[in-house]
Amino acid sequence: MPKNIRHGNPLTAAMEDYLEAIYHIAQKDGFARAGQISRRLNVHKSTVTTALHSLQTQGYIDYAPYQEVRITPKGELEAKSIVRRHDIFFRLLHNLLEVEKDEASKLACEMEHAIPPEVVDRFIYLVEKALHRKNTDKISRKEKKSKGKKKSKKAE
Repeated sequence: MPKNIRHGNPLTAAMEDYLEAIYHIAQKDGFARAGQISRRLNVHKSTVTTALHSLQTQGYIDYAPYQEVRITPKGELEAKSIVRRHDIFFRLLHNLLEVEKDEASKLACEMEHAIPPEVVDRFIYLVEKALHRKNTDKISRKEKKSKGKKKSKKAE
């Protein structure tokens, strides 16, 4: 896949996936190991090693063969951006469009790489507004139901 140059990001979609996986693992454990990354992305360890060398060269991670992988501040900043994009598209697909969870996650992963940051910002605004409206509507419906029950009890 070509580099995401139009996004101002020299990472390919695949490298973004590796960085995102490292970030999630490191959030839990403080660091990541090649085997964990391999299992998370369902790829061979040799493929992970190649990706780790690339991410190390670009300054996104600190890595040496057979050692723990640690994300750098530059890598953490980029990973948070990737996670943010994934989250907003997942919420759009699953919470608003009611796409099944696994499918929504898969599609969100594809979308996070394809849509430029300035458009993602617009999606964030749209999704937040729509989710707020959806939640407000749910609360209103619950209140109407409970008022209806109170009125029917008074009539008895």
